[in-house]
Amino acid sequence: MKRVARGEPLPWGLLPLGALLLPFLVLVAQGIPRLGGALAAWDVALNSLLLALVGTLLVLALGLLLAALALWGGVGRGLEALLFLSFYIPPFVTGMGLLFTFQSFGVALYGAKGILLAWTLHYAPMAYALLRPALGPLWPLLRAARVHGVVGVRRLRVLLPPLLPSLLSAGGLVYLALLGNFGVPAVLGLPARVYVLPTLAYARLNSPLSPDPIGEAAALGLLLGLLALPALLLRPRPLLEAASEGPPSRKPLYALLFALYALLSLGLAAWGLLREALFNPYTGALEPAFAAALALPLVVKGLGNSAFLALATASLLALLALALRPFPQALARARQALDLHHTLPGTLLALGLILLLAPTPLYATPWLLLLAYLLNFASPAFRALEAGLRVEAQVAAARVHGLPFWRAWLRVGYPLLLPQARGAFFLTFPLALSEITLSSLLYAPGAETVGVAVLGALNGGLYREAAAVGLILAALSGLALLALGRRGW
Repeated sequence: MKRVARGEPLPWGLLPLGALLLPFLVLVAQGIPRLGGALAAWDVALNSLLLALVGTLLVLALGLLLAALALWGGVGRGLEALLFLSFYIPPFVTGMGLLFTFQSFGVALYGAKGILLAWTLHYAPMAYALLRPALGPLWPLLRAARVHGVVGVRRLRVLLPPLLPSLLSAGGLVYLALLGNFGVPAVLGLPARVYVLPTLAYARLNSPLSPDPIGEAAALGLLLGLLALPALLLRPRPLLEAASEGPPSRKPLYALLFALYALLSLGLAAWGLLREALFNPYTGALEPAFAAALALPLVVKGLGNSAFLALATASLLALLALALRPFPQALARARQALDLHHTLPGTLLALGLILLLAPTPLYATPWLLLLAYLLNFASPAFRALEAGLRVEAQVAAARVHGLPFWRAWLRVGYPLLLPQARGAFFLTFPLALSEITLSSLLYAPGAETVGVAVLGALNGGLYREAAAVGLILAALSGLALLALGRRGW
């Protein structure tokens, strides 16, 4: 057997990366024979497609506007953190907050309009982060167009071609996120009987009347995968490189507009949650519902289980990324293989794991959910180490002075990478803590997560308790974002 020299990248064959695709392969194999029955839900598939497409256009338009305001106004990290706070709040908590806020004004937000509003407000920061680097190089084009007399709407002919690849790439990622989102449609769609494929798969999987619940859910999952396939193929590389150049003169008015939007977006979700959780809806008196929420057994169990799963997921992924960091090619290949799990709708991964592991003792245990979390959140954790500080030169210097390979990494390389490892932890922890798509399909009875507990409270009419737990999750997300900001992320 050929030995791998120290410091050399691990060969592809030594890492079982091909096995990472097994859940998807099993889903395809099990779903194809039942695809004909799933086509009877063509109206739900069409609804999912239209909502995701319209939502993507709204998110891209708002994200592009925010990116332009940020560049024109010279927005810094402080205002960006305020904007990203609304993205760090779990999507289903955003949906709950908007529902309660609009209810206070006598407006029912259920149905497609509520789903689209929640998606637009929640995912606009994601589009902003993807599109802002592409706008920097456009300022020289704008100046050149102005010099040559190209003004007004005609400037779009100059700006659109170089910006289009970035718009398509960002649009593909946003579309996949919306297509696979479960929490917002569950909160705002199910009460109005507005179904999308993730919520319909959940309903079929948990239906006591279905003769083959797993098979029907697998077929719906395959249909969801077919809708996601074009976005995976439509991922062109942007023609523009990120640049720090901005407009010649920064206008404080645009920074003010950016800040006002960030406050409005955050306030629309927070106001409803605060009003519902803090005040008695009948008397208007201040009666916080936090104690009542934490007295619910399902909430207590959910918070405990989610905290354990989030801590285990974030810690294991940070450690695994550190272990692979001395082998950059192996880390890159593992991250590339795991990108699919993070990019594709979580419903596909959950259904694939059910089909793959249903005959094993792992099924219907918390460990299956931990496995799903590790697969789903590995990509961003690995990226944090992959894109971090380059320490190879320092490690090489230590080896020149006589330290063996692993001692050089332990004494020189890893201490320098600890900030990136902490960044990977704080990036992954809040995502796993409030995860709901995987949890709704894979949780074991008695081991429910906090997202499942919140949905259970909503379905049981315990709106104040659900709002209180939503505020707790929002606060934890804010603390994680603060920790990332202090580390320079």
